[in-house]
Amino acid sequence: MSSNSDQEVWYVAYGSNLLTARMLAYLEGCTENSLWGPHRGAKDPTFPRDDRKIEIPYPVHFGGYSKRWLGGVAWCSHYPLSDGVRSPVGRAWRITRDQLADVVAQENRKDTEEIFLPDAFPKSGDATQTNNGPIDLLISLDPIDGIPALTLGSSEPPSPGPPSSSYRAVLAAGMSEMGLTSAEIAGYLSVLEAKA
Repeated sequence: MSSNSDQEVWYVAYGSNLLTARMLAYLEGCTENSLWGPHRGAKDPTFPRDDRKIEIPYPVHFGGYSKRWLGGVAWCSHYPLSDGVRSPVGRAWRITRDQLADVVAQENRKDTEEIFLPDAFPKSGDATQTNNGPIDLLISLDPIDGIPALTLGSSEPPSPGPPSSSYRAVLAAGMSEMGLTSAEIAGYLSVLEAKA
């Protein structure tokens, strides 16, 4: 682990980790019997110090097929949004870089020791490869309050695929926690479905 393991970062979620309970599965861990399936949790299970709603300047779409969710899930690509396309909504969680490494590892079903986080994060707009799994990119966004903001992406996202109603419901619940109205939630979900 890096010597600056306690460095604060904003991890910007756009999928099921919009929902607090789902995010906590990656930090606190949970069993096979939970809604989220088994997660080992993070070495440091501390609750995020803060969270806020932001918009992500990259395309996110429903794609692939998740056995856990029985449908497509959210994927982020590292290329600019097309003109006129609405930015996807994200939830920025204020955690440490060690917690971020644990989240990246669990997202890819890897040991944390297999995850590479650079000592200095890329400048805003750039990305670095963290592992050889499906969610392999760490994409730097504009800092928030002077703290690095990063989201996870894929260099080879799967083809579009519709999500299950249960997955949509989790994203909607997370957006509702952030204070979005039903109309706003429907609008943001439609952005993710544009290619599905």
